[in-house]
Amino acid sequence: MDMLQSYLRAVRRYLPRAERDDIVAELSEDLRSQMEARGAALKRSLRDDEQMELLKAYGDPMIVARRYRHKGMSLSIGWELIGPELFPMYLIILGLNCALAVGVGLAVLLFIHQPLNLTVLLRPALIQVVCVTLIFTILNLVRRKCPQPWYYPPAELARMLPIPHWVSISGLVVWSAFTLWWTGVPLFPRLVLGPAFGYLELAPAWHRFYLPILLLLAAGIAQRVVNLVRPSWNALLPATRLFINLIALGLQYPMIKSYPYVVVRAGATDLMHAHQVADAFNGTILWGILSWLWAYHLISAAVYAWYCVPHLRRPAQRLARATGHEHTLDGIV
Repeated sequence: MDMLQSYLRAVRRYLPRAERDDIVAELSEDLRSQMEARGAALKRSLRDDEQMELLKAYGDPMIVARRYRHKGMSLSIGWELIGPELFPMYLIILGLNCALAVGVGLAVLLFIHQPLNLTVLLRPALIQVVCVTLIFTILNLVRRKCPQPWYYPPAELARMLPIPHWVSISGLVVWSAFTLWWTGVPLFPRLVLGPAFGYLELAPAWHRFYLPILLLLAAGIAQRVVNLVRPSWNALLPATRLFINLIALGLQYPMIKSYPYVVVRAGATDLMHAHQVADAFNGTILWGILSWLWAYHLISAAVYAWYCVPHLRRPAQRLARATGHEHTLDGIV
C-alpha cells in the first residue's frame, strides 16, 4: 500500500513530535481496516483510484494532523494571515529558505574574501520572510474560499489528483504580468531603472540573458494554459517545472559572473551620485536576488524531481512485469 504509506508520512510531518508514532499507528490501523473492508465488499484488492477516493474522504493530511494538535499555532495581526493547518508547513519552508539564504550569503562572502557584513547576510533572509509569508497568506485566503484542494499532497498521491483550476489561473495571472514586464524591459529600461534612467543604463548582461529567461517564462505560461484546459494531465506540471528550474539553475552562475548589471551613462553630469546609485542597483540585484535565487531553483528542482518519480515508477513497474512475464514464457518454451 504505497499510497497509504505516503499519506501517513504526510500526516506525520505536521504532528506534534512527542505523539507522532502513536497517532500514525492509530491512523494506519483505521485506514487499513477501511481499505480491507472495502476490498472484502468488492471481493478484490482496491485499485489506486479507489484507495485515493478513500484517502480524499479521510481528508487533507494538514487537516487530519490539525485534529491532533491541541494548540494550533497561527499567524495573525488583527486578522488571520496563516491558519493553523498551514502554519506547520509555513515554518518548515520559512526555516529552510532563511537558513539557505544566510548560508549562501556567508559562503559567497568567504569565497570572494569580503568581510562579514550583517546587512548582506540578513537582506536575503528578510526577502524570504516577506515572500514566504505573502505566499502562505494567499494560500490561506484560497483555503477559506476553496477548502477542498490539497496544497502539498504527497508525491505518490499527487499523480492521482487533477491540477486545481485556481493553481493554473493564479500562475497565469502572476507570470503573465511578469512576462509582460520582462518583454518591455529592452524597449523601456525605465521599467528597471525608474527615475535613474536619465543617467544609468542596462549593462550588456541583460541582453545575453534576456531571451533564455523569456523562453523559460513562456514555457511556464504554456504549462499553465494546458493544465487549465486539461487538469488531468498532472504529470505535465512537475516535468515542466523540473525542466525550467534546472535550466534556470544553470543560468545562475554566468548571471552572477556578469556583474555589473547597471552602468553609468556616458555624459552623466553628477558622476559621484550616478556611481552610488549604480552600486545600489547592482548590490540589490546581486545580493537581494541572485545570491539566493540559485538556492530557490535547486530546492524547486529537487521537489519537482520527487513529484516526477511516481509518474515514472508506474510505467517502469509495468515494463518490468511485462519483461519478467516474457522471460518466464521463454523459459517454459
